[in-house]
Amino acid sequence: MTAPKVQRILVIGAGRGGTAMLELFNEDPLINVVGIVDVDPLAPALAIAKKLNILNFTDLAEAVEASRPCLAFNLTGDDGITDYVEAQLGSGNIIGGFQARFIWNLLTRLKRTNEQITELAHHDSLTGLPNRILFYDRLNQSIARARREEESIAVLYLDLDGFKLVNDTFGHDVGDALLCEASRRIRDCVRVSDTVARMGGDEFTVILCNVRTANSKDRVAKKIIDAISHPFMLNGKDCSVSVSIGIALYPDNGETAEQLVKIADAAMYLAKHSGRNCYRFVDN
Repeated sequence: MTAPKVQRILVIGAGRGGTAMLELFNEDPLINVVGIVDVDPLAPALAIAKKLNILNFTDLAEAVEASRPCLAFNLTGDDGITDYVEAQLGSGNIIGGFQARFIWNLLTRLKRTNEQITELAHHDSLTGLPNRILFYDRLNQSIARARREEESIAVLYLDLDGFKLVNDTFGHDVGDALLCEASRRIRDCVRVSDTVARMGGDEFTVILCNVRTANSKDRVAKKIIDAISHPFMLNGKDCSVSVSIGIALYPDNGETAEQLVKIADAAMYLAKHSGRNCYRFVDN
């Protein structure tokens, strides 16, 4: 059985369409983007092409010569460029005009859809926070960086005390509003470089990267406890909850994401059993 032929493609015009083509086609085994050309040397797609080791050009004639044989996509909207490339490669080897604009629109919409799908797959639909999948991805990245840079990180596991009572008393609308407001308050207590995620229900996690001082994790935990302890006015209802927090440290308490989460979760239950509205380490 004959192996399918790989199509060589030259992209002319590195605007949003060019960027979309690179991102969508880069891992397709039947498509080989052999070059991309744009008169603007700072075009975003040229930078992406460099990272992907794809030849990039600012001169059209040079690009055509280096990429042949190929199928060229003219995304510039300039019919003169289509005529020139057609003369160089043949009429069956250039897509321009209406066809190129159609493909450009299709690709940008596909790219936007893929971005939306990725957003939905990695973020909690209620609070907008990273979900469990993205949390573990970021935690693994943080551990790898901490190992490389010989840094420490802290994982905080949070559970809202009294959330079920609020949810049962005032209804799910108020409960959902409480989760959204609590997530906002938690985010306000950490740096932009840190991660706050919702693990499900009323459980949240925080990754504190590059914990430089011994008490920095304690300071953040205290800020979160204080922020959550203030009453919530939600849909005309006055609600109060607190938070129990467990803390695990890398590398002291574990060297994998699973170990750190398990230990932080156990420490959170210690906080629950210690009267709630507090934080604990697993060895306290």
